[in-house]
Amino acid sequence: MNKKVELKKYGAMVLGLALVGSLAGCSSNTQKSQTTAASTTGTNGGTVVQALGPLVSINWFLPLRPVAYNSLYDAWAASLMYKGLLHMGANGKINYARSVASNVSWNSTGTVYTVKMNPKWHWSNGTPVTASDVQFTWDLIKAASAPTAPRPWPYAGAGSGGIPDMVQSFKVTGTYEFQVTLKKPVNQLWFEYNGLSDFTPLPKAAWNKYPTDLNKELSYLASNGNNASFFKVIDGPFFLQSAKQNVAWTFVPNTHYDGHKASIHRFILAYETSDSAEVNALKTGTVQVGYLPLSMYNSRNQLTNDRLVESRSFVIDRTMLNFKSPTVGSALRQLPVRQALQMGIDQQSIIKDIYDGLGVPGTGPIPMSPATFLDPKLKTPPYQFNPAAGKKLLEQNGWHEVGGVMQNSQGEKLSFTVQYPAGNTSTQAMAQLLQQDWAQEGIQVKLQPLPFATMLHYHHSPGKWDIQTGLGWSYGGTYPTGGGMFSSTGGYNFYGYSNAKMDQFVHQTHQPQSSPAAAQQTLDAYQLYAANQLPNLWMPVPESLTEIANNVHGASKYANTFTNGISPQYWTVSGN
Repeated sequence: MNKKVELKKYGAMVLGLALVGSLAGCSSNTQKSQTTAASTTGTNGGTVVQALGPLVSINWFLPLRPVAYNSLYDAWAASLMYKGLLHMGANGKINYARSVASNVSWNSTGTVYTVKMNPKWHWSNGTPVTASDVQFTWDLIKAASAPTAPRPWPYAGAGSGGIPDMVQSFKVTGTYEFQVTLKKPVNQLWFEYNGLSDFTPLPKAAWNKYPTDLNKELSYLASNGNNASFFKVIDGPFFLQSAKQNVAWTFVPNTHYDGHKASIHRFILAYETSDSAEVNALKTGTVQVGYLPLSMYNSRNQLTNDRLVESRSFVIDRTMLNFKSPTVGSALRQLPVRQALQMGIDQQSIIKDIYDGLGVPGTGPIPMSPATFLDPKLKTPPYQFNPAAGKKLLEQNGWHEVGGVMQNSQGEKLSFTVQYPAGNTSTQAMAQLLQQDWAQEGIQVKLQPLPFATMLHYHHSPGKWDIQTGLGWSYGGTYPTGGGMFSSTGGYNFYGYSNAKMDQFVHQTHQPQSSPAAAQQTLDAYQLYAANQLPNLWMPVPESLTEIANNVHGASKYANTFTNGISPQYWTVSGN
């Protein structure tokens, strides 16, 4: 549910994108293994420990997520326990063999969508997963998206895929069938990928404690959002056995799972205090799947019991600007200020000197690599690194330097606090380079390292932050129109960006299209406008560097660069 998620970026690795495959439509497979394991088969049993990034915790297990818990790692926990209505494969297409839905069809105008569900799926207590469970999900999404929703809501996916405002009605038409009617025709692929994908079935019989008061129900579910013992009725491959904050999250197989049952006996997502601690755990074998920090890339051959996989995923890296800030928001809402900030980002130096050459520049809201949806005009950044030109632009737009800091006639200063995820030397080095280069333009920056979870919690508190960097965005298998992020009413537009022309461009990508080429043209118009308007600052995207123990098999084979999901139920361990 709501697969569009925030993720922490550090070093050459997108945290959590440790397991990656290829994306259909690319000219080549972007994954390559540096070493070859001696064996490619495994036996039943064994434990696999996968490292999270430094100072990263899992804080929410419920598939329905508010913005403060809309991270890739919270989504992982939910996806291990609850199956999505639609499973997007690494080729960017729906894999119905792994989906709860067995078919999606629509009428000629694209206003009525009929979804048939596969009756093979059951909850772990033996009851079937039905359309009534999806109705329960829909009712919660509507309530969680409303202005009256209790904290910590609203729903992070509100506005993405037209959910819930474009939906006229939801109707259960059979035990395993439901129908969604929209208020007007839309781009069918967009609604299927971005709208219907949010309808993850939830166990109504087990969870529906307040059937006549949805706000009470939302508060009840939120109070159990990080309660591991609450999640006893599942339809996914793993139960959450235990959750020890800042230690580990342990999953065990669901023996009643109707899909591919797990071979391993335990899967653990482990908290890490630092990069050095994580690499030491790889060396000692206490972590079997982890990451190699860019700062240690040249020492990769020291991890002799692992194989290294280099990969790229369908993500963007960005620096976020708080347009709602009571102190600096008015300055950030000025396009010349944002342009100067972008011209002060030396992407090539970040890639060369910090990412060891392993990365591509950020050019706009759609990933450069793989270039599945990218406009060819955005193969190079629209704003090149040029701090002298950036400073001149500021001066031409009413800013002048006083004591090394730009200010305007109202006394506003271009002085910001930049927050970034703590715990990684590459991220710190990147933030320090930003500070140094922006100073050349008269932009003063104070750096503030914070835990990843703290940065997320600040998102709905405009007075808590100015600028955040070191974060990435995973489209999670959705059509990358950006409605949830950059439209004025987007559920993830917590930073207050508002632009009527942007709304129009986003709106056009949601309309019915005469052909795939026409759909791409509207997507190109949107991304070109967004690339130049800078609702976020575009940052270089490093490659993922993943270490996988030689006795763990299937981790890279069953990875997914399109959704950035993990599937440990397909992994095996040899030598048990």
